[in-house]
Amino acid sequence: MNIFHLKSKTLNTMNVLKITLSLSLLLLATGLFSQVVNSNDSNKVEIIDQNAKNALDSNKILWEQALIKAENIEDSIICNVQWAYKVVKFSSEFSKTDKSANQVLGKPNVLPKGGDAPTAWAVKAKGGKEASGEAFIRVEYVAPMRIQQIAIAESFNPGAITKVLIYSTDEQEVQVYNKSASTANVKSRMLNIFLPGPSDFYVKEIAVYMNPEAVTGWNMIDAIGISDCKDSIKAEIDLIPDVVFNTKPENMGTGINTIYDEIAPMISPDGKILFFDRKNHPENVGGFKDIDDIWVSEIDNNGKWKIAKNIGKPLNNKSDNFVQSITPDGNSLLLGNAYNKDGTISEGVSFTYKILNGWAFPEKQLIVGFFNLNKHANYFLSNDGKALLMAIEQKDSYGKLDLYVSFMKGKNRWSKPKNLGPTINTTQNDYSPFLAADGVSLYFSTSGHAGYGMEDIFVVQRLDDTWQKWTEPQNIGNTINSPESDTKYNIPASGEFAYFSTTNNSIGKNDIFRIALPQKAKPKPVVLISGKVLNEKTKEPVDARIIVEELPSGKEVAVARTDPNTGDFKIVLPAGKKYGFRAIGLGFFEANKNIDLSDIDEYKEIDDELLLLAPIEVGQIVRLNNIFFEYGKATLKPESFPELDRTIKFLENNPKIEIEIAGHTDDTSSDSFNLKLSQARAESIANYFIINDIISSRLSAKGYGESRPIVPNTDEESRQMNRRVEFKVLKTQ
Repeated sequence: MNIFHLKSKTLNTMNVLKITLSLSLLLLATGLFSQVVNSNDSNKVEIIDQNAKNALDSNKILWEQALIKAENIEDSIICNVQWAYKVVKFSSEFSKTDKSANQVLGKPNVLPKGGDAPTAWAVKAKGGKEASGEAFIRVEYVAPMRIQQIAIAESFNPGAITKVLIYSTDEQEVQVYNKSASTANVKSRMLNIFLPGPSDFYVKEIAVYMNPEAVTGWNMIDAIGISDCKDSIKAEIDLIPDVVFNTKPENMGTGINTIYDEIAPMISPDGKILFFDRKNHPENVGGFKDIDDIWVSEIDNNGKWKIAKNIGKPLNNKSDNFVQSITPDGNSLLLGNAYNKDGTISEGVSFTYKILNGWAFPEKQLIVGFFNLNKHANYFLSNDGKALLMAIEQKDSYGKLDLYVSFMKGKNRWSKPKNLGPTINTTQNDYSPFLAADGVSLYFSTSGHAGYGMEDIFVVQRLDDTWQKWTEPQNIGNTINSPESDTKYNIPASGEFAYFSTTNNSIGKNDIFRIALPQKAKPKPVVLISGKVLNEKTKEPVDARIIVEELPSGKEVAVARTDPNTGDFKIVLPAGKKYGFRAIGLGFFEANKNIDLSDIDEYKEIDDELLLLAPIEVGQIVRLNNIFFEYGKATLKPESFPELDRTIKFLENNPKIEIEIAGHTDDTSSDSFNLKLSQARAESIANYFIINDIISSRLSAKGYGESRPIVPNTDEESRQMNRRVEFKVLKTQ
């Protein structure tokens, strides 16, 4: 596909916007991106005024070739840059993975740091050294274009390049660089080759030749780019834009950190409980020879972290034990490894939850088609409990550990792992996944993208439900990322702090730190809802599950468990939507509530939500909370169907129960109108049950109008409470 060069012409503002939009769509379709002219930000277009342009020598050609002059707006310049997307042929490669020819594709992932890295191309080894003789690599670009610059990322021991050739779509060949190989006396560099003017033809391929013998040490090429302008292409770390940390990392203190290794912190969504891995501590279950045990600390009423304690059996044994993620309620944990009944562990992942006297024995999770070609693995459970992320190596991996996702198929059962694709995964270890509470912001560690150290932490955004489309990975910056290996980044629902481990300024070995996050580094806002589930009669805690559905679709988006000792629960939900949630307990009617978060655009906590579960017995009245009618009518709205369908399921599971469906109104209309409306609404619900195969003899419909208010009709909130639908148990046997 050709690239349009727009000549100078006078356009009105609307035409300029149309051309700019069309060009942007073209660049996206062809795999191009916009490079800033004379700017450090390579993802934007700089605006240059007419007076300043003549002073910018490197921009003159752009002004002559691609100027759009618009009325009442400043002039814009787009510098198109492409990186090679396909290797046509090459002389040799170090291996099929590390330092392979394919490592030259895409934008630089070793520069600007530079150095000997497996993610750059090098020739094969012979006797422990580079193979002698001329070396070359030829690459192709998505969209042929007339170029003015070639940029070759010489990521290690530069200077060996001897010539560069360009090729047209019909195989015309022109040599644009010819120089004897010699040591450049720098560790790495971006070699920018400028043509005298635009190439005579549209360049489709580039060939780079080297003389490895002339420059001592491995000569590596990280990427090969082309551009239609003469502003130097630079290699930059792709950072989250405009993020400034105003504080330094804070050591979590002696309540948590010791002279031993403390790693892999996992903070609860409410930010009040911290699980972590302590290595070779005398109080580990297996003593100082026990490599990994789970320890836990809670924050006190003064905001101080209590002295951490070993979580004990059955979660800790003499094998490797560590937490992989925490559910939003804080009452369930995902654990590394599969726990066997004989006290041993094996490959896999397990799930545990709170019981009256501690934690349940971890249940192994069964994943269809699971295997791991790597001796390492780690996992993370999404906030809604529906997606299990994992770092494993399989036959379709792009290199070593890759990130995959499996989806829940039933209790403790998961679908076949699905690779998250090449936007995230590289030929190196891509691991330590953490999916934020918003469900779309994914953090992970890798050395496969340009960074500051051995492995850096990056973030991407999920763009749809395929789990294949992601934004480009962005480095979270050198306030957190260091020259060493940085992993196990995680944050609570609030996004207030990030938790991680490092040896920098530690008490002993690795310590756990946290750092306050600036607003631009936080995920999308969520709402933390806290409450209790109690027996309606005795007010005692109920061991229950909380199911959350998005309204009006009824799509299940979260599952929580109560603490059986207290009845406490917590739910984390993305802001900006409406939800219904219900509590289910054995021997109880379900209790339901709905909540409107559609106007919330920042983190918020909602406390003291109370759900009372009524025991199933004759005379018991149960309110149906998520029932919606058209105003002044008996016509059910679609938002009501999930609640009604759950009631149908209850009636199916209890086939001997007979109920009365009762309709109630407020006092805003006449008595006769309210009585008639409430009767019609009760009958509307009964009819819905009947057409869904509930026998009519089990149902009766009764309208009570305004005669049975539960609170005085003094204001709109009170009247809303009185406008309700209930059912009463008439018979259980």
